Amino acid sequence: MRDPRGRALLALAAALTWASAGGCALVRGKPSGVPVDSRPTPTAPAEPAPRTAGQEDPPSTETPTPPKATVGDATSEADRVAMMRRIVADTTEASKAVSRCAKRTLLPDQESSFDSARGLLMQTRAAIARDELWQAESLARKARQVAAALYCP
Repeated sequence: MRDPRGRALLALAAALTWASAGGCALVRGKPSGVPVDSRPTPTAPAEPAPRTAGQEDPPSTETPTPPKATVGDATSEADRVAMMRRIVADTTEASKAVSRCAKRTLLPDQESSFDSARGLLMQTRAAIARDELWQAESLARKARQVAAALYCP
């Protein structure tokens, strides 16, 4: 004969399995939304009149879009200098840690951190070249944090 607690647990497990297996299939309700057939059909946009050989293009009513402003345009020179200092400090620390571990045999987790730090440093350089200092600062900070996990005496 089985333990009464075991039977109760078995019955509870069976009830939960039955309830979860039934799920939405047991709920019969009115479907929500509007049937596709009763929706209005959208109208097609008007086509321009065909042009003849001597006709010129009508003037455009669209306004030209101004060139996209970068974050570098919105920051002051003092802010840019401060960002570059932080980027240099972070990349210097990360580069030191990466160069210390470059010629050593690393454990798999160290190798993963090494590759990640090196990749982040390359992405940082690319962001600086694109003048995206906000991204370069973020990448440099991540590289420093990942490189801090490397221990290569």
